[in-house]
Amino acid sequence: MNIFYRPLLSSIAFIFASFSVNSAIVTYNFNGLVSEIENSAQEFFDPFGLLGEQVTGSFTLDTSAPIRGRLETSYYWWSVHDNERPALTSSISFGDMLFKLNNEGVYIEEYDEYYPEEMLEMYDGPTFDDGHIGDGISLKDYARKTTLFSNGTLERTLHLSFGFRDFINDFLAFDEDTLLRDEMPDFTSPVSWFDNDLTSDSQSGGGSLRLIERVDDLNTGVTYPVDSTVRFTLTSVETVKVSSPTMNFSFYLLAGFLLFAKLRNREFFNNFFESQNQ
Repeated sequence: MNIFYRPLLSSIAFIFASFSVNSAIVTYNFNGLVSEIENSAQEFFDPFGLLGEQVTGSFTLDTSAPIRGRLETSYYWWSVHDNERPALTSSISFGDMLFKLNNEGVYIEEYDEYYPEEMLEMYDGPTFDDGHIGDGISLKDYARKTTLFSNGTLERTLHLSFGFRDFINDFLAFDEDTLLRDEMPDFTSPVSWFDNDLTSDSQSGGGSLRLIERVDDLNTGVTYPVDSTVRFTLTSVETVKVSSPTMNFSFYLLAGFLLFAKLRNREFFNNFFESQNQ
């Protein structure tokens, strides 16, 4: 093989391998306001300075691999996702703080599951029971990091969750696969949700971030110096979907790479022969 094409073909292979044929990644971007602070141990979050602060964050869900769940009723589906690789990554910021939950999961062979686990819920309800159920989505993400020090370990765990319900608009729907076989509903459905009246329950949402620090010291034993929670009220949730590249896009991308390689190849040989003639 021509050596000039090896890096090119490797790059092409990497790009296409990054996209599963059935891949679908959706990001839920949310905004809100800090409504409550709770410090069970040391004061990690300012209980007064953060109240009313703007909250921004996101949950990114990868549905390229099946997520097993259960349809409890004809309007409520849920999943505790711990038997496969984690499907969620998330982040939240408020004040001058930013927290990212990019957990890869810790596999526990004894129970054949991953920890920390994730949870997904969806309600399909404005047209059910005279509209008393509501459409809604709830997501919970967990991340854990362990740091070693001379006398023991520091384990930090983050729990981030959010959920919203809408008793007015009908924007979510369970298909036949969900209703008959408990399969995962379409979490990639477009969502553009706003709570314009925080005093009304017709549209409502909220969430929380809990931070726990566990210290296992050989001298002092196990302590929990930090166990703090920030709760927030949601004002908006919007989705951004990223799917696999189309066949046309893939074709033009490949053609562009080949043309670029051809031009670089020609330029190399032109420079080579010019140097030989000097």
